[in-house]
This record gives sequence, structure tokens and C-alpha cells, in this order.
Amino acid sequence: MAVNVAVEGLFYVTERPTLLGLRRILETGIDGLLEKALRRSFAEAGLHDWPQRVSEMDPAAVPRPSPQASFELCAMALLWETTLGKRPDLPEAGVIGALLTTFRHNREHYAKITASLQPVMAMLTAGTLARSFSPDPFDPTDDRPIVTMERVIDGGDILYLGLDALPDSTVAGALGSILLADLTAYAGKRYNRGESGTDVKRVALFVDESANVINQPMIDLLNKGMEAGIHVTAAMQTVSDLAARLGSEHKARMALGNFNNLIALRSKDRGTQEFICESFGRAMLWQESASVSSSSQGHLMPDFRASVTRTLAGQKGELVSPEMLGQLPNTEFFASLS
Repeated sequence: MAVNVAVEGLFYVTERPTLLGLRRILETGIDGLLEKALRRSFAEAGLHDWPQRVSEMDPAAVPRPSPQASFELCAMALLWETTLGKRPDLPEAGVIGALLTTFRHNREHYAKITASLQPVMAMLTAGTLARSFSPDPFDPTDDRPIVTMERVIDGGDILYLGLDALPDSTVAGALGSILLADLTAYAGKRYNRGESGTDVKRVALFVDESANVINQPMIDLLNKGMEAGIHVTAAMQTVSDLAARLGSEHKARMALGNFNNLIALRSKDRGTQEFICESFGRAMLWQESASVSSSSQGHLMPDFRASVTRTLAGQKGELVSPEMLGQLPNTEFFASLS
């Protein structure tokens, strides 16, 4: 929620949201962004005498959420609420209202709810990652093109991302989740434009080690992405890995239920075996047996007897058994294709 408020505020003050900028806001607070938003709102509304009106306010009548909050910012917030904030047709009312709510939120509680984000943001903005994922479009010394998911798709390009999950799965998971969320937002834009998967460019998304990056936006892509022309191929090891990432086996099963096709290689994990066997279902298994017997009597002129017996029995059973999945040779697989 705090990140969403910050992003909307940055858009309002016409600043490009970057990971580095969001990290600064999370660490230092929303105060600076709120002040920029209030200044812009006053200017757009023609309230040019706001500095004088702020200076004339009684400090005792201006509520301050914390001792660290500046009097000028608190007075600006109060002035905005008593003047522009009462206008029902003010376009930026929702954005500034959310910024004010965050600004007045208990600072200790705010620090607790954003504490889990700060380590990840610090890793995503450390060293060369800061320049790669938080580029400055106005930097004259940086001639690298700024690549967006939308630009890649519209240009019919190929984007390969090696997230290097083995040494640092946390950073890899965060980056993968951000990119998947961006792709989901682009799919939503296609929906809003009335475009369907039959009349737009097909987007082929391949996700390896899906358990490291899968999130709700990726599940939304699996569920609705094909209508926007996005076809997802995901590779993973076990159902347990997916359950650990999503928090429960129920959510893992929900995600897996959105796949139309299944290609299963050798698996030793019992839970994964059971899921695969369930996907292939049960069938009538027929077993045929035959027996031949002969006999003769011990007479001088013996009589010979012979018989042939055939039996056919059927019973419901698994089309693919767990034991078979655990013994598959390399490069061999079972596939269920729609």
C-alpha cells in the first residue's frame, strides 16, 4: 500500500517512479513527496498566496503527526484540506488524500509495515543494479536505451533475462515478480483497448524455475492472459516448491489448475507424482489371461484331452502410475495436450 501511494504521488508530480526513488521514500518518509504534491496542487488551483496564509497560521492550531514533522508542511496540509480538499471535482484529491493519510500514520507502525520491503529494495538498488533498474532519462552521460516490457512486445523483440537465482534467490525472485507484474499490466492494457488474442501479436513467455518468481500477477496471466495473446510456458521441479512460494498447497493447486497442457518428466516427489497422476485420470484397464492344459489316460489305447481357457477382466486404474513417473529415463515424458 505504501509503495502504491508513493507511485501515484510520483506520477502526479510528473516524476518517473524508479526503484531507487521508492527506496528513498520508504527510508526517509513521504514528507518530501507530499510537499511537492501540495505545491503543485496550490499552483494549479491558482492559490498563489498560500505561503503567506501558511506563515500566518497559529502553530498551536496546526496538528503535527510527530515532533519530527515540519510546521510548514503540516500547515500546508491543513490549508489544503480546508480549501482545495473540499472541492468534489478536484482531480488530484485522491492522490493527495492518500499521501496525507500516509503522512499522518503512526511513524512507528509505518516503519514496521515497510520494514520487510527495505532489505529487498536495498538489494535491488545496490551497485550496478541501481543504474540498470533505476535509469535517469535526463542523464546526458548515459546513452543506454531505456527498455520497457511494452516496447519489447510492440517491437516484436526477444528479451532474455538471466536472474541468477542460485547465488541470490531473493533478488531473483523480486526482479522476476516485478517483470511479471509489468507484463500483466500490459495484458490489462490490451484488454482495455478491446484487443483480443486473435488480432494482436502473440507473446510467448517462458519461465524457468517458476517457484522462484511466481506471484499473483503471473497467476492472473495463466488465468486470463491467453485472451490478450500471452501464452505462458512454465517449468518447475515439484508441487512442494510452488506451495512453499505461494504459502499453501491449496494456492499451488489453484495456480497449476490454470495450465491447459502438462508435460511430466521423471519425478521422485510423491506429492508431484499424485498431482500428475490425477491430471491423466483413470481408465478401464483390461487384463487378458490364457491357459492350455492336456491330459491322457494310462491305457494301451489312451484318450487324450485338451482344453484352452481365456479370461478377460477389467478394472478402473490410474492411466499413469506414480511408480512409472519415478522410473522414467532421461528425455522421456508423459504429456497431456489440449
